[in-house]
Amino acid sequence: MPEAEPMVTEPLHTLHPADIADQLQRCEASEAVAELVRLPPKLAAAAFGELEAERAGELMALLEADQLRSLLMDLPHPEAADLLGYLSGERREEVLRSLPAELQDDLRLLLRYPEDSAGGIMNDRFIAFREDRSLAEVLQHLRTRPVDSTEEVSYLYVTDPRRRLIGIVSMRDLVFRKPERTLGEVMNREVKSVRVDMDQEELAREFEHYHYLGLPVVDDRQRLVGVVKASDILQVAKEEATEDMQLMVGLSGEERALTPWQRSVGRRLPWLCVNLATAFLAAAVVNLFEGTIARWTALAVFLPIVAGQGGNAGMQTLTIIIRDMALGELSPGDGRRALFKEAVLGLINGVAIGLIVGLVGWVWKDSPELGLVAGAAMVLNQLAAALSGVLIPFGMKRLHLDPALASSIFLTTVTDVAGFFFFLALASLFLRSAGMH
Repeated sequence: MPEAEPMVTEPLHTLHPADIADQLQRCEASEAVAELVRLPPKLAAAAFGELEAERAGELMALLEADQLRSLLMDLPHPEAADLLGYLSGERREEVLRSLPAELQDDLRLLLRYPEDSAGGIMNDRFIAFREDRSLAEVLQHLRTRPVDSTEEVSYLYVTDPRRRLIGIVSMRDLVFRKPERTLGEVMNREVKSVRVDMDQEELAREFEHYHYLGLPVVDDRQRLVGVVKASDILQVAKEEATEDMQLMVGLSGEERALTPWQRSVGRRLPWLCVNLATAFLAAAVVNLFEGTIARWTALAVFLPIVAGQGGNAGMQTLTIIIRDMALGELSPGDGRRALFKEAVLGLINGVAIGLIVGLVGWVWKDSPELGLVAGAAMVLNQLAAALSGVLIPFGMKRLHLDPALASSIFLTTVTDVAGFFFFLALASLFLRSAGMH
């Protein structure tokens, strides 16, 4: 019998929200919901916010409307909006209508933006004033705000009567400048902002390049609508890296170790079938030279070596190219330079590895001819691997596809097919020249 899912074994209310989420992640969905509703509302909301997206969506489907209402009211608005996105349209409306009018309006606004855009990850809670307010007035206003509403405040934003962003004031200036001065006098008018529809990957590159603590988000009328913090971008970068790593090997980008096997099958099997089709393609190449292998059986020993080394070299190139693309360090115009560099590396590595393989083939099988053929095939396949590691991601980007999307599957197809073909074709030519074919 299969082992039962781990059960919750200690009182959850004594744990940190992240540890509670770990417990809820591992038990049956029905038990997780039962444990969740026993927790104090604020603790339950904090733990729910720590759950992985797929698990959170699964539990939301089992919660009653009033339970969902309680959770959403205690969550930060961006997290609440993300969770509402997991509900069907009809149920989402039902839950939204149960919320206070102001919260309902705020969440509807956030739900308008794509999840992977600046608007989808921004926090709509920020502090903004008009430029004619004195520093003393602003400080007094901040002191009267609830403590939890002012945490992580690094900047104050200055807007005009139409809510358009016109300046920014650091907390340092607010505290150390003369209190009678106005915000307009001390604010920095050189404000860097981002559009609400900016893609989150591009936004992450902005933070990585300029080391921002936060960036204001504006709509198409330059009105301030939210703020993206560095901590938000750190989570985005983690998710993007996980997604790219999984997409490279034909996974969905959403699977985790504890994802139910029923879902994992549907996500993995199609790409395994694609991989199987490419394997048959490589087998077809070997079949073309069946007679050559029959006459020179030692070739079979070196087939996986030639193909495997090509695959490893290609993955090195592919990983570097996709990483630099994801970080914005490679533009389309850099393709030729990258291609030339990798071609040179492929040639150098191919000659070095080819000499080793050729020497081993000569000594092991007492056949200098086999060593020469294996070495030459290794050089050619290393070069093909290096070129493919650049051309595949750039080609996918040119077609407006994610460069990480199963790139490793296409790369290993090239290196397997090319490796087999180069090795067996060279062997066949040698046998013909020696009058053995």
